[in-house]
Amino acid sequence: MAGWKVLLVWRGLALLFVSELTAAGGGETSDDDRNGHDHEQIKELPSNFNWTHRYECHGKNCARWLDVTCAAHLLSFGAVSEATMDFQVSIQLVEQWRDPRVANLTKEERVPVAPEVEMWIPHVDFTNAKTTTVTTGEDETSMWVSRDGFINRALRYDIRASCPMNLQSFPLDKQRCKLKLDGVDDVRLQWGFPFIWAQDVPVVTDATALHSQFKLTGITTKAYVNSFLPNAKGKGCTYAASTCGFEGADDCLTDTQHCEDAVGTQECDGCQYFTGSCQNRSRECSLLETGDKNTFTTLEIQLHLSRRLAYHLLQMYIPSTSIVIMSWVSFWIDIAAVPARVCLGVTTVLTMTAQSGRTFAMPEVSYVRAIDVWIVVCQLFVFSALIEYAVVNFVYRFGGLVVRRLSNAKPLDHGPDDVTAVKIQQLKNPGDKGKRKAQTIDNACRVIFPSSFIVFNLVYWAVYLL
Repeated sequence: MAGWKVLLVWRGLALLFVSELTAAGGGETSDDDRNGHDHEQIKELPSNFNWTHRYECHGKNCARWLDVTCAAHLLSFGAVSEATMDFQVSIQLVEQWRDPRVANLTKEERVPVAPEVEMWIPHVDFTNAKTTTVTTGEDETSMWVSRDGFINRALRYDIRASCPMNLQSFPLDKQRCKLKLDGVDDVRLQWGFPFIWAQDVPVVTDATALHSQFKLTGITTKAYVNSFLPNAKGKGCTYAASTCGFEGADDCLTDTQHCEDAVGTQECDGCQYFTGSCQNRSRECSLLETGDKNTFTTLEIQLHLSRRLAYHLLQMYIPSTSIVIMSWVSFWIDIAAVPARVCLGVTTVLTMTAQSGRTFAMPEVSYVRAIDVWIVVCQLFVFSALIEYAVVNFVYRFGGLVVRRLSNAKPLDHGPDDVTAVKIQQLKNPGDKGKRKAQTIDNACRVIFPSSFIVFNLVYWAVYLL
């Protein structure tokens, strides 16, 4: 018994010594280490796998199209430039397709593929992008394989894409900027749910990362048939579309504190993966079945943008309105106060001219913008107020004089007595007569100018907002 006790003591000391060495080394035993194996990862492909070529199917049951299901997360929406007609966006694109050659490589539901493994991927391009930069790190896992042979790839892109704009209603305009993805070589693109996608809709947005210049009012996703031939019959047929309203996205912009203080909460996730309220529709497109090698498919993300008006109200509309109203003060100043009324009129005209120069640089367009209409009309109002005093002052000084033309010319006589004479006859109390006329004009302008400006505002905002 004593021998057994000594053996147990020595065994306990040995275990204690091993545990102290483990603690001193700072290492912790993971679940995988306790189970006796590392996390599964595909580090090499079968020897018969040619990653440079697409899987070729032979037989009657082989489909023409390779279905590629896509989903996207708009990580940020950057600056929109009217001068260069483009916009910036960061997006994570997830693609899924099936390759029977990688089926049964694993018994797990899905496993990651090592970054150094090269594999065939479908040809999908951002066609309207001016610049495209892949921001996924080289050492990051970007591809997963399922036991059924489905492959998922997720990459992050920084894109600068073209966005042709109509600026006739600027700054009360609404724009639609698009991202287009083309799938060639018999690739049929469609919006859907790859197996690594955990959202309810194929396209979600980080509503806390939207640019403040525009309000994102909605997103439309489309999948349609395209062709390299310009007049192909059935070209542009949309076989799937979805429109999502983003009415609640502004709440995420104005109240982002909950995401800073409580990351991972339901409210924060709802803003970072904002879905909106969506309506889906689909239809059949005959060109998918009858199209030749010139036929391909296109995915499109349309961003519905509405320009925020607060900045322009504070910088242009309210100051110019104040200048116009200030010019009306002249109608209440005594007509005889020439320096005061002239100084006020000239000051408002010059101030309005300087205000019109505050419009930022825009591309030279062949049409009139809404802001141009506003500035021109405001300049006309302040200039008219200055001209009004010129008329009033003239009437005030000469309103009591009557000009009469007297002619005593004789026929066929060209002597000096035949010259037409002009005589100015002065009435009684000419000052009172002219002052009453001038005051009547001022009184009328006190009503006409504000009423006209109110009517102009009603028409202006109704036309460009509605």
